[in-house]
Amino acid sequence: MADSDVLGKADALLQRHRAARAAKSPDPPVDFPVLTEVVQGAPTAEAASPPLSEAELAQIERDLRLELLGLLGPEFERLVEAKVHERLGAKVDDVLTLTRKVLEAEVRAAVREAVAQVIAEEVARLQRGGEPG
Repeated sequence: MADSDVLGKADALLQRHRAARAAKSPDPPVDFPVLTEVVQGAPTAEAASPPLSEAELAQIERDLRLELLGLLGPEFERLVEAKVHERLGAKVDDVLTLTRKVLEAEVRAAVREAVAQVIAEEVARLQRGGEPG
């Protein structure tokens, strides 16, 4: 019994919805054309403007290109700048890392040379009999 009661209520709800929807939708006007009718006064191919010459088409193309460049130019510049900034940042980091490594190696080499020179001078002084430099 419960199933038929639920189905009855659902059917009644659908009927009310259909009735309300039918009342809301207006009938089409009497003179509403259908797809099989030819509507008079519609532009036809003969009534259209004459075809454009090659020079006119070329001018329209140039105008469109200029307009598109004007519209897209700032966005293109922003994208290029973002890519360059991204790549430039990575390259600067690489160069700084390499420079730091080279400088560290050069400083180590200079310290080694200075220490070796001091040791050689001290050894020579001690071999001469301990006289200071």
